Amino acid sequence: MAPSVTENIILSATDKDVTLADRNTHATRVAGKDVDPEKKALFASVTKRIDYSPKIGTELHGIKLSQLTDQQSEELAALISERGVVFFRDQEDLDRKEHVKLGARWGPLHIHPLVPHDQESPEVIILDSRLNPPNRYNTNNSWHSDVSFEPAPASYSILKFDEIPESGGDTAWSNGYQLYDDLSQPIKTLLEGLTATHTSDIFRFFQANTGRKTFGKLNDSDHPIIRTNPVTGWKSVFTNSVFTREINGISAAESKWILEYLNDLVSKRLEYQVRFRWQKHSVAIWDNRSTFHTGVPDFRPYHRRGLRVTVSGEKPFFDVNSGTQAQAFEPIAEAIVSKQEAAEKSKEDAALQLA
Repeated sequence: MAPSVTENIILSATDKDVTLADRNTHATRVAGKDVDPEKKALFASVTKRIDYSPKIGTELHGIKLSQLTDQQSEELAALISERGVVFFRDQEDLDRKEHVKLGARWGPLHIHPLVPHDQESPEVIILDSRLNPPNRYNTNNSWHSDVSFEPAPASYSILKFDEIPESGGDTAWSNGYQLYDDLSQPIKTLLEGLTATHTSDIFRFFQANTGRKTFGKLNDSDHPIIRTNPVTGWKSVFTNSVFTREINGISAAESKWILEYLNDLVSKRLEYQVRFRWQKHSVAIWDNRSTFHTGVPDFRPYHRRGLRVTVSGEKPFFDVNSGTQAQAFEPIAEAIVSKQEAAEKSKEDAALQLA
């Protein structure tokens, strides 16, 4: 069978490559763990830092992702896990080769079992709105974490758009750490003892309706509902509206109610969310273990085209003794308050001197 290729994009598996994604594996180390908490090597190159909100989303200027040292790369992984998602502008030199190289620093690269990929590098998936007719699977406007159906789901995803619409087409992220922190203690205790099944059902449906061959097995996996991020040691909710089918060990009605409640919090609690306006050569890197994201489908009839590399992480786990973002944030909040109070006092002193 000849490959289905459009502009160097492989749309469907060939007979030879139907098991291509079966070589996916889990990370053998945790990138970003136990680095310098001040991240001095990374921030030595940063000319400007913009925090989108106190707890999620940071934009860094002055960094060229293709030129990171090993130490900077590790510190960046830690920052991404702490902030959920980190944004970069003006990364024109992050070509496909450098894109793959960056992801491979943090772990084995995932090959998606169905999404179209680059002909030369199957780890690079193509997100092109022209490949998205209405009857095709589409996770725009559907909050999810990438490939959570895998036994070892994604740790980090690296997305760069090389074609952006004149308006619309943002991406939004939601904070799984804060979602967990805001739950009442009885609900936390309940969820910490449960697992949920994450499935490839959305892709099976598409395959059944198109006959397209997949690049590998469409997996189903059971994961803890509350997950410990191995980099930060913080607890996060780990379910999503695209891939989580059911909670194990409870009734179907109870499972449906709990999942809908959690999905509702992800999508509607604006204080958990940040939104990124893409520019050409912008890059977003996020931690799928502790965030959810969605594309905003408001850009048609414009086109949007990007490349994504996904890093496979570890098998999800829950450590009852792990901490929380809320606990870690307490000294940061105190420092912010002290800085504001000092600024206000300085203004008052200046006003008194002029009086």
